[in-house]
Amino acid sequence: MRLFLLLGAGLILSGCATVDSVEPEKPELAEHFIEATSPSTNHSVSEDSWWLAFDDEKLNTLIQLALKNNYSLKISYARLQQSQAQWEKAGSAQLPDLNLNFQHSQQWQDSSSNSASTGGQYQAGLNASYELDFWGRVAALDEQALQQYYATESAVSIQTNTVVSNVALSWFGWVKETQQLQLLHHQQQRIQNALTVVQGRYLRGTVIASDIWQQEQLLESLNSDIIIAETRQDVYRQQLGVWLGKSKLDEELIALPDHYYQIPEILQATEQVSSLALQQRPDVLQAYAQLQAASAGLQVAETNRYPRFTLSASYSSLATSPEQILSNWAASFIAGLTMPLFDGGNLAAEVKRNEAVVSEQLANYQQVLLLAMQEIEEALLNERQQLSLQTSVQYQLQLANQTQNFQSQRYLRGIGDFLSLLKSQQDVLSLERQTLGAEFSQLQYRIQLLTTLSHGRFTSVDEKESEHE
Repeated sequence: MRLFLLLGAGLILSGCATVDSVEPEKPELAEHFIEATSPSTNHSVSEDSWWLAFDDEKLNTLIQLALKNNYSLKISYARLQQSQAQWEKAGSAQLPDLNLNFQHSQQWQDSSSNSASTGGQYQAGLNASYELDFWGRVAALDEQALQQYYATESAVSIQTNTVVSNVALSWFGWVKETQQLQLLHHQQQRIQNALTVVQGRYLRGTVIASDIWQQEQLLESLNSDIIIAETRQDVYRQQLGVWLGKSKLDEELIALPDHYYQIPEILQATEQVSSLALQQRPDVLQAYAQLQAASAGLQVAETNRYPRFTLSASYSSLATSPEQILSNWAASFIAGLTMPLFDGGNLAAEVKRNEAVVSEQLANYQQVLLLAMQEIEEALLNERQQLSLQTSVQYQLQLANQTQNFQSQRYLRGIGDFLSLLKSQQDVLSLERQTLGAEFSQLQYRIQLLTTLSHGRFTSVDEKESEHE
């Protein structure tokens, strides 16, 4: 009874050990951040899967395939499983060790009287040991492993954000280049029609041969642009294959539903974001977890200099037959104390090293937080400025079309020169492509902004279904 009382008291006292966390100072938020009024860590897929806002079923399918098949994500999840096992291993020290042993020995003796004798023994035992965690060393080891697990979990979220954003960028890049090819073929047809007109005027002797050559050169330049667009389209297809974990993509997977399929149009820039998004960024959470792991490591180093108390108990039995093994028991209880006396300053140096690690991780957390704020502000600025640029390009295109129509009418009436018409044609062709490029850049900046605000905790449809089964 006394033994159980001592063990129980030791468990209660050691269970009171706690690990203090380090709370760094919060920097002052910029004006673009809105203070969160009701922070919550529970998120549904419909609320946080930012790509759903584009209302693109093809993109939704591609992202779900990437979340399921991407090899870099599989690597990250394998590392997370390793970290979880390390945490479970560290936590096991908070519970007593209990071992059961059983053995049988047989002896033979040959006497001088030529009569042999034999004898056998059966031995069984139950051993238990436990470290009383008065100083919180074991709890600190568990906390350190837990925070390292959180850091690895955040690394998974970082990789998930990378995969999702690159799938979105590659898919919309594919769509944009498809639009580009459609535009180039349309431009090609227009210039071909213009060339026919110039050739007719040449046959009537109203223009010179160089007008035809310059128009043909403009037409051929469109062929070069088509080759470039086709190359970029193939590159986007290859990138999609990598992010989806496939060496070759099925054509049906990336085939556009119809001829008029276009990239989403962004009409308004984002002005402000919630500060909660900053706090939930995976790189910020990772830096915070690394700081807490370093703090727990410092506590481990400090408590290693203190005495270590252990309790051990054993029950054993020795008998000549299995039937008697329960009738002859012996019990023992040992309370042990281990204390470092002289180590040449090794433990003190380890404490200093861990103090430096805490300082390093504290500075790293502050730096990551500042970089995260700057990245979000840069994304907001890029989106706002690109929207202004897009408006400017569209207005330039409007003016260029007016100029081209004017020069075309003058040329057909024989009062305008061909170089002015050719220049206006080149301006319209270039600005039409710039308009599409500006729309795509606007979409890229929106995806960049959404990625910088994303927590990255996404799961595939198959994984969510398995969780509910």
